[in-house]
Amino acid sequence: MSDPINPQRLPIDEVLADRLGLSTKEFQRYRVQNLVSVSTTSATGSDGIIVTCQLGNRIWEGVVVNGCITSEEVRFIRGKRAGGSPSMVRREPRSDFEKGKQ
Repeated sequence: MSDPINPQRLPIDEVLADRLGLSTKEFQRYRVQNLVSVSTTSATGSDGIIVTCQLGNRIWEGVVVNGCITSEEVRFIRGKRAGGSPSMVRREPRSDFEKGKQ
């Protein structure tokens, strides 16, 4: 279950931007464009939270206790093609040049 984001418990934008390999301005611009998502969940067995920050295929995940990052990990996920393999379509030449006539 995801907790509402509490800015007092989250790392600042500069830290999250650095972890994703971005400048702070880029990070903030991507957040406004909804290209960066940040979510939190309660850490099991501690007072900390797990912060997950994703931009495209880059995911940074860290455990934050009292505003300090106690552990972190960066992952890159593999993409999948939407809709499976493309169907084979035979195309007819459209111009005399493509037909080999000049």
